[in-house]
Amino acid sequence: RSIRSYPVLAGVRGEAGVCEEALVEALLRLSQLAADFPEIAEIDINPFLAFPQREASMAVDGRIRLSS
Repeated sequence: RSIRSYPVLAGVRGEAGVCEEALVEALLRLSQLAADFPEIAEIDINPFLAFPQREASMAVDGRIRLSS
């Protein structure tokens, strides 16, 4: 909640905020993936769609680059 864009995640202009639990879980799983596989040099997820409903949040596209 200390990031500058937190107000957008919390909801703006009368819109509901994103499901923080889903966002945190995705970041934790991504961190665990990187920790479990040290050969991962880079992970790119773009976009990650976050919605108020937990089950609606998802990564649309992703790429993992392995170290050589």
